[in-house]
Amino acid sequence: MISLKELKKRYSTDYPDKTEFASNARLLQSIWRAQKGYAFAKYGNLLDSKMAKEHGLNFLTRGIFEVVKNEVTNKSKVGKVIQEPRIWNNLLSSQPLAFNLFGELKTNLAVATQVFQDLFPDRIIKTLKSIDFEFSPGRGSSKYTGDNSAFDVFIEYENKFSEKCFFGIEVKYAEDLNDKPSTHKIYYEEISQKSGLFDLICLEQLKEKPIQQIWRDHLLALSLFIKNKDYKYGDFIFLFPVANVSCKSAIEQYRATFYESKENYFRELHLEKLVSMIKKYDQRNWINEFEDRYLNFDKIVTQSNL
Repeated sequence: MISLKELKKRYSTDYPDKTEFASNARLLQSIWRAQKGYAFAKYGNLLDSKMAKEHGLNFLTRGIFEVVKNEVTNKSKVGKVIQEPRIWNNLLSSQPLAFNLFGELKTNLAVATQVFQDLFPDRIIKTLKSIDFEFSPGRGSSKYTGDNSAFDVFIEYENKFSEKCFFGIEVKYAEDLNDKPSTHKIYYEEISQKSGLFDLICLEQLKEKPIQQIWRDHLLALSLFIKNKDYKYGDFIFLFPVANVSCKSAIEQYRATFYESKENYFRELHLEKLVSMIKKYDQRNWINEFEDRYLNFDKIVTQSNL
C-alpha cells in the first residue's frame, strides 16, 4: 500500500489545494483520466487542450459533447460565460460537470420530468419544458439583480395548474466558496426586503463570503417571480456533493438568515441523491460513468492498494 502523497505523485496532482475534498476530487479526476488513457498537460486533472476540444474528452457521451459545442458556438449571441479552454480541458471544473449531468437530460425531457417529479413532489410538476445552461434573464439588468449572475442550469416546467415555473440551479463540486465577494448592488437589498424571506439584521453577513454568492443566485431566482412576474414561482437549487463540507457549512450559515416561518424557495440537493434518482429512470451507462468519475472516492483507496 502506498501513501496518499505517493498516489498524488503517481497521478500528477501532488500540490496544495484549499480543502481536503478538493485535493481528493482532483486526484479522482486524474485517476479517471489515466484509466481512459488520455494525455494530460502539466497537471493530472488537465487534459491536452487540443485533443480535448477536438474529441470532447471531458464529456461522457457524444450527445453531451454536441450540446456543449452548440452552447460554445452560440454563447456570444446570448451573453453566456463559457470559458475556453477550461470547458474542454479542466476535469475538475464544475461547468463541465453540469453538462455531464444535465446534457443527456436536456435531450430526454420525459426522463428529466420523472426525475424532478420524484425529487420535488410538492411542486406538482406536469412536464419539464426545457433545460438550459449558463442562463441569465438579463446580465447586468436592473430589472433583475443588476449584476452578471447566471444559473449553471435552468429548468423551466409547467405544473398541474398550467403555471409556468422554474428551477435555477447552482452546481458545485470542489469549490470552497471562499472567493472574494462581488461588488454589492442595492438591488440585493431591494429584492431581499420585497421577498420578506430574510432577517435583514444579517445583511452584513450576507454581503460576505462564503454566503454572498449563494445569496446573489438565490436573489436572481426571486427576481424572476417576486420582483418581476416572469414566472408564477421558482426555486433556487444549490447542488453539491455530500462530502464537500465547505458547501455544507456555507448553507448552514445561509439558512440562518431566513425567517423560519416563511417559504424560502431555497433547495439543498446532493449530487448523490440526484444521481440515484436519474439511475431510477435512465438505465443507460452514462449515469453510471458519471457516478464513477465524480463520486466514487473508494477508487482512491483501491489505487493505494495496487
